[in-house]
Amino acid sequence: MAWVLPKSDDELLALAKGYPYETPGFSYLFSSETVQPLNGADQTLFRGRKPVIAHGSNRSPAQLSRKFGNWSPQESLMPVTRAWLMDYDVVYSAHITQYGAIATNLHYAPGHRIELYLNWLDEKQLEFMHLTELPSENYRYGCLADVRIEVEGGVPEAELNTAMVYLSNRGCFAPDGHPVAAAGLPGDGRAHPPKGQEEVLIAVRDLYQPGEALDDHILQTIRNPELRKQIVDQMKNCALPPQAPHFEVLKS
Repeated sequence: MAWVLPKSDDELLALAKGYPYETPGFSYLFSSETVQPLNGADQTLFRGRKPVIAHGSNRSPAQLSRKFGNWSPQESLMPVTRAWLMDYDVVYSAHITQYGAIATNLHYAPGHRIELYLNWLDEKQLEFMHLTELPSENYRYGCLADVRIEVEGGVPEAELNTAMVYLSNRGCFAPDGHPVAAAGLPGDGRAHPPKGQEEVLIAVRDLYQPGEALDDHILQTIRNPELRKQIVDQMKNCALPPQAPHFEVLKS
């Protein structure tokens, strides 16, 4: 991992259960020292940067601080714009992160409209983000093209048809045969009732460690990589394959 996990049980449990963490509800300018509203931002901030869809924890200033908190304010400076992606939903992936959460994934869903954020990354930031996402072999990085993304926050283009994204190669967690939508994200036309992180953690616990106290289950998946791998391998049995027809893999 390219960032350090906390040591105490309480902090680890908060990290797992709190995913995908709070967002300000508006576009913002992140640095290792401050988080500021982005409205009216200098357009030169976006030059030389790639928009990378943040559908999970990278939406949140708290997670960006875990990853970039040791960088200087200037090096870590990053526009993060609120956006709406058409014809996709944000659902839970069929894997468990190293910090015990069930991460999100994009799932093709015609007629849906879902809120997400765009991390506008320069070359150095993108290379570091790869280090935080790709070594686990759960994610692939690539391009989501020929889509419609409405962008807020003073970006040169109010609408994009292409952005980069990290998607899980393990598909979507679907214990009842359909994707489990992630709660806490505004959206229109969502086909299934969204569930919060703790609800999904309970569902995973009930499937693979029934009878185990939830907190004990979470801590075991964090501290016992072999157990986590065994559970993730079993989650294939109740997963839908990745469904993102607009996605082209560039790096894995």
